[in-house]
Amino acid sequence: MKKIKRPFWSLLFLALLLSGCAGESAAGLKTTLPYAPQPQYEWGNTAKTTLTLWSQEPDIERVYMQKAIAAYEAATGNRIEIVQYPQAEFEDTTARAFAGETQAPDLLLSYGGANIDAYDPDENFYDFSDAVWVSDLTDTSINQTVYHGKIIGLPHWEASVAGFLYNKQIFERLGIKLPETQEEFMDACAVLLKNGVVPMYVPFQSPSMLLYQFPFDSVVQDAAILNALNEGELSYSRLPQMKKIVEWYKAMAQAGYFGQELEKNSWEGMSEALSSGSYAMMPCWDTWLYTDFQGDASNFGLMPAFMGVPDSGVFEGPNLALVIVNRHSEKLEAALDFVTFLADPYNYNQAFAGLYTAPVFKNQVASISTPQYAEAERLIERHYYDSTAWLRIRGFSQNDASCIIEYILSDDMTATECLKKMDALRARRLDSQKDGAVKEGES
Repeated sequence: MKKIKRPFWSLLFLALLLSGCAGESAAGLKTTLPYAPQPQYEWGNTAKTTLTLWSQEPDIERVYMQKAIAAYEAATGNRIEIVQYPQAEFEDTTARAFAGETQAPDLLLSYGGANIDAYDPDENFYDFSDAVWVSDLTDTSINQTVYHGKIIGLPHWEASVAGFLYNKQIFERLGIKLPETQEEFMDACAVLLKNGVVPMYVPFQSPSMLLYQFPFDSVVQDAAILNALNEGELSYSRLPQMKKIVEWYKAMAQAGYFGQELEKNSWEGMSEALSSGSYAMMPCWDTWLYTDFQGDASNFGLMPAFMGVPDSGVFEGPNLALVIVNRHSEKLEAALDFVTFLADPYNYNQAFAGLYTAPVFKNQVASISTPQYAEAERLIERHYYDSTAWLRIRGFSQNDASCIIEYILSDDMTATECLKKMDALRARRLDSQKDGAVKEGES
């Protein structure tokens, strides 16, 4: 784990924030922005308190999170101590902490859904159902905050749409039209490779970035399939659609459409790969072009993800990280104060000002949709699926894509064997969660 330092731009933002020329708020902040000229909620009632916030890398380093934290510390005199864990360690470390094995944090930045069962949210997370800011959440965002009928966290996050990012200049130069079917997509890949361009960059060193949930979302939109998976009546290896999905990865790799040394591809190499022009596409979300990409975002468009199923491709809706409060924290009042600060339109509009994202709050007017979304809006409407696999399948993990990587690199593993390995990992995770619940109940 590591603690992060405040970067220079956070201090610059703070200086600008404190030197505004409009009306001064009760909290002592000034703003030149044309919306929410003063705080809308009550916050700033605690002082000289240090709150610990846990996050998985690199979520807390988002620009809007850093801006909001810096503003909160300046406004209140409180401090947010950030502790980051690598993705592979975050879930287990957090689960053990909320099981009482180690000291739990005051605050947690985590995605919601069925896969936070290991943290026993009913017992450990504060219920925000009556919070003043709940009515300000959009329908898309509020759906991701609900756990067992309760609002368990604040979605202070960017709302993105995911599919395949593609280099418009390369497609135009080679006369490639946007594919409308899986077959047309594979034909486009063949043209790209023939002309010396690797069709697709995937950071295989980060299994979670294989993003197999994109096509899987379309499968579990069927409530019967979703319920059967969650009740243990169905498994990945018995779903023909899942077989098509993993076979898509194998076919892409065997054709050379991921490149020759795909296992060396990393998260850190994503920006360079796309900006170099050596790769034409990458599975990702539109806002990444404005939060992480170092190249010219205007060179890229957003098209459906053609990953085996469905034939017409998919766009996936946003996955929103939540700021969650440990209801057993000795600093509960201060932790709730921090969340109220983040939820205030006066503050979140400053944190998200000028950033490319769809709003997660109804009064979020300072952010703007990405040009990629605007350009593909009608296409998105036709092929859009809510994020379902990640949020609603019990035991689901993006990291189970490690089995897909093994399948890709193996000479003799079958698609069914790959899926059975994924089933085993999911079953082990579910058993671990059940064991944890039993132990908690016994204690």
